[in-house]
Parts: sequence; C-alpha cells; structure tokens
Amino acid sequence: MSNPKPLLIPWLRAKIDSGIYPGVAWTNQERTEFSIPWKHGLRTDSSDFDILIFKAWAEVSGSGRAHGDPSVWKRNFRSALRVKGFKLVEDNKNDSANPHKVFHWPDESSSGASSSAGSQDQDDIDVLEDYGLPIQESHGAAHFDGCLYLPEESMFSGHTANHDILQQCLKDLSIGPEEGTAGFEPTPEQQQLQNQVVIGPPALPGQQQHPVTFGGAAGETGLPEQPARPMGGAVGGACNEQLAARFLDTVNKTRDGDHFRTQFRITVYYRGVKVSEQLVENEAGVRLVYRPELVGSVVDPESGLSLVSLPSPGAMLDQIQGNLTQRILEKLGAGLEVGVSGPVVYGQRLGETKAFWSFDRFDRSTQAQEISKLQPQPLFLFKNFLRGILDFIEGRECPPCSLFFCLGEKWPDPSGKPWEKKLITVEVVLTSMELLKNMAVGGGASSLQSVELQMSLEEMMELC
Repeated sequence: MSNPKPLLIPWLRAKIDSGIYPGVAWTNQERTEFSIPWKHGLRTDSSDFDILIFKAWAEVSGSGRAHGDPSVWKRNFRSALRVKGFKLVEDNKNDSANPHKVFHWPDESSSGASSSAGSQDQDDIDVLEDYGLPIQESHGAAHFDGCLYLPEESMFSGHTANHDILQQCLKDLSIGPEEGTAGFEPTPEQQQLQNQVVIGPPALPGQQQHPVTFGGAAGETGLPEQPARPMGGAVGGACNEQLAARFLDTVNKTRDGDHFRTQFRITVYYRGVKVSEQLVENEAGVRLVYRPELVGSVVDPESGLSLVSLPSPGAMLDQIQGNLTQRILEKLGAGLEVGVSGPVVYGQRLGETKAFWSFDRFDRSTQAQEISKLQPQPLFLFKNFLRGILDFIEGRECPPCSLFFCLGEKWPDPSGKPWEKKLITVEVVLTSMELLKNMAVGGGASSLQSVELQMSLEEMMELC
C-alpha cells in the first residue's frame, strides 16, 4: 500500500529545518520567511539540484508525476503554496547569481488561497528586464499643481501672454456631463468617423479604409472572435468543463510564444462626449498623435506602431474649452505610445503634453499616475490578467481589459472629479482581453472551476 499524502505545511517545515536541500532555508530568525531556489530550466547553469524540493513534493504528494516534467513539479509546488496561503514577498528569479523566491509562512488560521499582490512592483521590474524595457527610476512628486486644464510650467514649456486671463476664465468655467452633448458639434469629417470601427491593413495617405465587422477581421488574423451571445446559462459539470476548455482554447489563441496578441479599440472623448472610435488591427500597438489630415491609421515605418490622430475640436460652443483643447492637442507633439513588448503593454509620452492613466474611467483612487517621458513604462501585464482570472474564479472581481488615458490633466483626479469633466480622455480597449473577460463574466466563475484550466493558467504565468 502507498503511504498517505503528507500535509504540506508540516512536511515543508521539516524539510527547511533539515537543511538537506540547497537554497531551501529560513531567511529570518522568526522563521516566518524562507527562500526556494527558482531557476528557469532553460538557463545554461541549471542542474538537478535546483529542482530537488519540487521533485520531493511530487514524490510524496501522490500525484503520480514524480518522474515527469520538472516544470510540472514546480507548477504543482507553487499551486500547493498558493492554496495553503503562502505569500510571495520577494521574487528574485532573474538574479544571475542566486535566482530564488522568498515566501511568507501562512498564519495558523489561514486556509484559503492568497494572491501575491504584494510582489506586484517587483514583478513589473522583472518584466522590464526580461523584455528589454529599461527600469524606471522614481522621480518624486514633481508634478504640476493648481488649475488642471491649463498647461503650466511643468505641463508645457513656455507661457503665453494671456495665461492669467485664461486661468481665471477656466476657474469660472462650469464643466459637467450635463453640458457635454450640447457643448460639442463634430465636423463633417468627424461625423463620418464617429461610431465607425475601422479595421484592415494600414491605409496609405490618400487611400480609403472601409469599415468591416470585428468578427470577420478577427477570423482572418487568427485572433479569437467575439461570441455572438453570452455564454451564460450552461448548467452542470459537463457544460462547465466545456466552457472551461473553450476559455483555455481562447487564451491559447491570444498567445504567440512569449507574446500575447490583441487588437486595440481606440475611443476618444472631449469633455465626456465621444468624438471618434476606431479599431486598430496592428498588434504592435498605436501612437496617439494630433494630425487632423490623417484619416484612419497609418503604420509608422520606424516604430511599427499605427499612428492614430485625435480629431480636431471642431465647432465647440464653448470657445474657451475649444481653445484649451486645441492647445493641449498642439502640444501633443510626437504623441503617446501604447505598444506591446512580449507579455507587456507599455506606455511612453513623447511630446510636451503630460499624460496620466488608470485602468478605469470611474477610478476614484485620487492618486494620479503619470506616464513617463524618459523611458517605456509597463502598464498592462498579461500574467496579471491571468492572475486576475484566477482571483475571479475564487470569487473576486474580474480583471480589467482596458487602459484609460487623460491628456494634460491629472488622472485619477486628486480632488475626485469625474472623467466627464476632463477635456481630453482616451480609452484603449485590448480586444483579446475584453473577449476573455466577457467569456468569464458571461459563463460565471463556476464555469471556470476546472483543475486543468487553473493549472494551465498558472503555468502560463510562470512563462510570462
């Protein structure tokens, strides 16, 4: 007869105390934190000693995979830690000399899974190093203050003679969502583009782009198509397994090796009013610019990103709002990049207009987040989305699938003002992530409670 499977917590404590596994050791006197060697199997200096603790757990856990793939051993070990409430406090897997992770021992009362949100900042740094994006240094709180709309010294370079007059006019301005619809009248060119989804090969100057449906274009590019109706309503274990298998198949279609694939739906708002919307098929990303003569999107030959122009303010009923909007657009310069590098969506501003961002237009955190001009900055990580799906399966909120930008004004607003009061905002939806989110929400968390799906998602997170 086989020996019964031991409990992880006493088994692991005994192994750490024994000191027989290289690198598996307590890291503090209180014995509440410990390190585990975490070397990628593709490294040239990897050896069998790096996986001894993972193999040992595979041998005693009764999974029947003790002679299988070491990556499976590591994944199962990590899953076991997660289930028992161990928290990741240090992720040093990319350390050239000593790749390892440090975990915090769970409280005696801890019995559920725990996400490693505390290591988020370190995860972001790892992604930067892995995919050639330089590490961003902290530069303190050197941001502009006072009036949100007008570009001051730290927002734009230089001043205009009527700066004080415009400031006073702005303070007296009443901006609210109830005024939005009547405050903006699109030009005839913008009326043609408004609510129109443009997709297909990048248009050259003078060429006409013809809108087509997203479903057809997605099928041609190999990206998953949007379901015709929600997946909800399925009942029973067999149906749930089918839904989970379909979800996993869709996830796999969004991956291309270490990269994830997506299109971008760009929606531009002027003071809460939608003035343009288009779908960009280029999976490399977009650069938001102000070039009124540009229709649709054109690929920049140097960066490979699609150039997408914000529309002209046109005939705004409020001339001061129109003037300020125009000034922000003219200072946009080389624009705002939103690109894909490996499993990361990054952002970088290239012009004088400062840009701020969050995941949600309804963000009420009041902590403004500025996009760096010095270097690319990771904004959306594919592995964080997968982690969010796992959290959703456990009953928490579904992860975001979009980025929300505010140009020339702080966002999220420090004083709690809503997004409709901002002069220029841009929503960038990652369509592949949106599809996965809709599938998850439509089917419900119970439809994704598949061991195979959860293990596959965790393995993908390891590879990101």
